[in-house]
Amino acid sequence: MKRILMVVLAVLPLAATAAKKPIPLPEAAGAAMSGKTVVVTRHEKPSFVAFTPGKAMFAMIGAAAMISAGNKIVRENEVTDPTDIIESELVPAVARHYGFTVKPGPAPVIAANKPKDILAAQADGDYVLDLQSTGWQLAYYPVPVGRYWTSYAVRVQLVERATGKVLSDASCLANNHKHATPPTYDALLADKAQLLKDAQASHGWSCVQVLGKDQFHLADGETPAIPATYVDPLAAYAATHKD
Repeated sequence: MKRILMVVLAVLPLAATAAKKPIPLPEAAGAAMSGKTVVVTRHEKPSFVAFTPGKAMFAMIGAAAMISAGNKIVRENEVTDPTDIIESELVPAVARHYGFTVKPGPAPVIAANKPKDILAAQADGDYVLDLQSTGWQLAYYPVPVGRYWTSYAVRVQLVERATGKVLSDASCLANNHKHATPPTYDALLADKAQLLKDAQASHGWSCVQVLGKDQFHLADGETPAIPATYVDPLAAYAATHKD
């Protein structure tokens, strides 16, 4: 619950940024990955928090209600975890850059967080690349009244099996809190929550760019470009709708 509340209250000045003190992949360690096999692991997606004015008034009871409401939004509208984009777009780009092979098939879902437990949860592969969504939400502004912003956070760890060491560990936090045209709650959830889906996908794509550059040293052009639909979905919506 504490972690969820911290995510709810976090306000970042940038659309996407790396967390404090990331561990980028060292050049020598990256070079040693050529020809090796990497297993990608995932985690259960965290609760989605719908931070609305009424529920925010009731402390921990309100927090539970926000989590319940948020999970209902995700379930009923089939909102996908933005970490899917990290897996499908960032991982292949990193593999191409360093010349390693990603183990085919669905990424196993694990509950471990410590490096030794992450390795123990997956028996094969020279390395384990662990992708963990650590929080996502929609939240209201006190002013302007009735407007909302969204956010997403992900952590990526690369663990070497031979040594048990974490070679790289970085997080990305993305949000649209400073956006010039924040949407209403109804706009986010209209049409099976399409705008919410687009906003969260935009956050995932932003983190692909941040982690590709800051964690894995990918050059311009090596990281997939953000599709036009997800560059600024809030502005695109505002241009065609009047709330």
